[in-house]
Amino acid sequence: MTGIFSDRYKLSLLLASLFILGIGVSLYYIYSLPYELRLSSGYGAAFSPVYIALAITFLIGGAALIMALRYRNELIVFKDRELEANAANQEGEQTSATTISLSGIVSILNSGGTQKEILEKSLHAIAKELEAGQGALYLPKEVDGKRRIFLESGYALGLGESAEISFEFGEGLLGQAVSTGNTLFVDDIPEGYIKIVSGLGSAYPKFLLIVPIRKNGTVDGVIELASFTRISEDQKNFVEEAGKLISDKIKKQK
Repeated sequence: MTGIFSDRYKLSLLLASLFILGIGVSLYYIYSLPYELRLSSGYGAAFSPVYIALAITFLIGGAALIMALRYRNELIVFKDRELEANAANQEGEQTSATTISLSGIVSILNSGGTQKEILEKSLHAIAKELEAGQGALYLPKEVDGKRRIFLESGYALGLGESAEISFEFGEGLLGQAVSTGNTLFVDDIPEGYIKIVSGLGSAYPKFLLIVPIRKNGTVDGVIELASFTRISEDQKNFVEEAGKLISDKIKKQK
């Protein structure tokens, strides 16, 4: 019983039920009044307007109460959904935001040079920010009716300038990322999958991050980064935000 009185909505329902019950009891006693007063027959015409007026009043009052309760319930549901939506939006913003400055990427994208030069500088800046051992940037192109992504820029790849690397959409991890538009993170790269070579020797990285370059649902390329150290969530968000800026640059130069 205490729970009912502490819940305003349940209390409102209880009062509404008592109000409707009171209407029924009141109508009964009013209808029985002539009999209780021992009035002779023929009183119906005199009491009819009273019956009608009271009945209409009770109906209007009951309808108003029911509508008020229903509106209140709908308002509560609406407020709950609004709060849930706001919480989801805030959570999404917090998840996608990065504390790493994007000013360096913006500066590179606004500098002069060809698209290839700008993309190469951007990739190098991203790789250095993450202290990645290796990086690559691919752009999509349709060849013989098939969509493929081609290596556009590399960072410490150990490949000759004339080397050409490409994947079909959906082929391997890169093709899957560019096809779905989803970021992929591998935290246990099999030994031999990627080999980073330098003048001091060679080693195998353990972490791989693949981020589609996209904005507003359109994938304009993909960034691949290999690292010896774990890539944090903040760093992932940084690469995704940088990818959006790069996507804008690619679209402007198309």
